[in-house]
Amino acid sequence: MPTSISAKIPTAILILPLLLLMACASTQEQMYALDKSFNAYERALRWQEVDVLVAFHKNEHENLTTEKRKYLKQFRVTSYNVVFSNVEVDGNHANQVIELKYYKKDTITIHELTINNKWEYDEKAQRWYLTNNLPDFK
Repeated sequence: MPTSISAKIPTAILILPLLLLMACASTQEQMYALDKSFNAYERALRWQEVDVLVAFHKNEHENLTTEKRKYLKQFRVTSYNVVFSNVEVDGNHANQVIELKYYKKDTITIHELTINNKWEYDEKAQRWYLTNNLPDFK
């Protein structure tokens, strides 16, 4: 019996670092995907790419009506400033606070909006989604 236990210990010592490396690689890929999502979301907001914007929001696609699409197309973002970003310990949730400056196309008044975006990693889809609603432009 001692022979079988001692045979298992070296195997465990070899497998544990391999599992840790695999976990780190997965986390690194998730962080890369998060960074890409942050950038793509900013681009979608700035350029009024409504379908792209909505695709980032986990539960908004089914709520996108023709009227809502037209409404969102009325606004132009002039400034997108990241105030704070962090990834939670589990690696599957992130927060990003952004400050937007925007205007409605038919007016010249600049409005400001602070948004606390809550991001969640979907392992099945291997991508990040926003769990909060679309920005509340007025």
